[in-house]
Amino acid sequence: MAFNRDAHMRKKAAAITLVLAFLAIIEVADANPYHREAVGTEISPPAGTQAPIISIHTPQNGSYYSKNLTLTFDVTIPKTNGDKSIDAVNKLYYKGSWEPNEITITQLNQYGYQKIIEESASFSIDLSSVRGGNLSITVYAVGAGSYVTREEFDSESYTMITYYDTYKMTGFSTVSFTKDLVPPRITVLSPQNETYSSSDVTLDFTVNENVSQIMYTLDGNENQTITGNMTLAGLAKGAHNLTLYVTDLAGNAASSKMLFFDVNLPESSPVVTAAIATAVIAVAAACADLLLLKRKRRSTEAARNSPPEEETAHTARFWKRILTYELGNRYEK
Repeated sequence: MAFNRDAHMRKKAAAITLVLAFLAIIEVADANPYHREAVGTEISPPAGTQAPIISIHTPQNGSYYSKNLTLTFDVTIPKTNGDKSIDAVNKLYYKGSWEPNEITITQLNQYGYQKIIEESASFSIDLSSVRGGNLSITVYAVGAGSYVTREEFDSESYTMITYYDTYKMTGFSTVSFTKDLVPPRITVLSPQNETYSSSDVTLDFTVNENVSQIMYTLDGNENQTITGNMTLAGLAKGAHNLTLYVTDLAGNAASSKMLFFDVNLPESSPVVTAAIATAVIAVAAACADLLLLKRKRRSTEAARNSPPEEETAHTARFWKRILTYELGNRYEK
């Protein structure tokens, strides 16, 4: 009896399964009453449709870079032409002047498949292994679009045929830049390893390329920023050392070897001072003799107003005092 009851239950379950399967078939048939087929015709892009826009952030046009370099850019699809706008970017690649072949850029979705760009996306690619030199890179984005032109129903095959016009547009962006892997070379012309007799010494040097920064340090003091050749003014007597630092436009840094030189200022010579004093005395004495001579020639006329002896004695005493005072000051100095 139990056996019959179990058999009955199995038959009932099978019947329910068949009913559910039949209902599922009916539902699918209602949702898709016929087959669908798409037919596309490639045409030129419609008027007003814009290609994908590529904005390259690095490298920047006309810039200099050292070893570490990253290509960063954004891709944006303009939706400015309604249903005739580009629908998606289905191919993305770049070409570099250092590489003749195009390099496909891939970006996978969460399922491991190539991600299709429908609105915008950002990318970052390491270019550190690229050789140095004057380079350029162009990034391309191929966008595809389509729109429905008509639909037809084929009663014999029970198929709905949808006709599309399809088109492609390619956007691109190019930048030129320099990848500099070599540090600059400095040639110092002055100072040299010698002794200078002046407290002002010229700092004269050349660099084999354009630089973004120049600095020097004197006698171990703080770095001083300069723009080119200059004069080291007011140096103290004794030994000095100097090191020059430069940085090129790509960020490569270099320094000169430490330069050593001396400053030995000459002392004042007493012989020169005595010669100057002697010359001053001679000039003063000559002036006194000339004045006395003129006084003697005019003594006859001067006698009417004052005794000649008194006038001559007075003049002599005056110039004697002047010469004595001047000579004393000169020799004291």
